[in-house]
Amino acid sequence: NREYDAPSCPTCGSQMKKYDFQKPSKIPYLETTGMPTRILLRKRRFKCYQCSKMMVAETSIVKKNHQIPRIINQKIAQKLIEKASMT
Repeated sequence: NREYDAPSCPTCGSQMKKYDFQKPSKIPYLETTGMPTRILLRKRRFKCYQCSKMMVAETSIVKKNHQIPRIINQKIAQKLIEKASMT
């Protein structure tokens, strides 16, 4: 469970406040001991009380507005390269 620091508002520059969490996402991850693994990801939302802008915290696990983790994309690319080099 990671706690996020409240960022400055990208619209007006005021300090945003912690608001709530997004609906949890079940993110597929690499298999662990042969079993499929999923991460339950709850991203913190922030609200600017000056201009009412809402913002969601970002994580290094997945790109913004994506559901597939970066490591899975890297694994797919690696498999494609291996397959291409075998032909």
